[in-house]
Amino acid sequence: MHKTKFQLKREATYRQLIESGLACFLEKGFAATRIEDIVERAGFTRGAFYFHFNTKEEVFFHLLEERARQRSGWIDLPRKYNKDETTLEQVLDKCLFELESRMKDERKWFLVLIDFYLQTKEDPEARNRLRKYYQAWINEIAMFVDVLKEGGWVASDKDSSLIAAQMWGFSEGYSATSFLFGTFDPNIMLEGFIKLLK
Repeated sequence: MHKTKFQLKREATYRQLIESGLACFLEKGFAATRIEDIVERAGFTRGAFYFHFNTKEEVFFHLLEERARQRSGWIDLPRKYNKDETTLEQVLDKCLFELESRMKDERKWFLVLIDFYLQTKEDPEARNRLRKYYQAWINEIAMFVDVLKEGGWVASDKDSSLIAAQMWGFSEGYSATSFLFGTFDPNIMLEGFIKLLK
């Protein structure tokens, strides 16, 4: 079934507002971004914004969903490789490179996530939605660890969920400090993950 011109235009407007929201959040932070900033950057009116969203918090959660879609399929990447020809370090390096190419500005995004948390920490609904996002990410990483186990890169008796939580914590913590102090080294991230997986 073909989409109407109205549907196509509506989808394009939504996409531009989402992209504008991301750009504003990355540039100014969540707290400092106003709805006016988002619509001005996208070249629309407040009416166009409110057709798609009620609040800037909704834009944030739509961005979380978008980022989850961008990650889709990454956990299966190790299946392209063979343990006899590819080391754990090599397969991780390839997977991280692919994930980073899909998740643009991931290190800056973590700061937006913290900013959002600080602004909404008294809102139980927002906290619950953030918790679900975190758990979904941990579950994905745990499935990735399971795929590494299947390929023989990681011992089968390792606790995938525990490793996933440790990898997420290490990644976000290192990303935040390296962004703040300009010390990011992808090799440190890679070496940290390898130690957690061995």
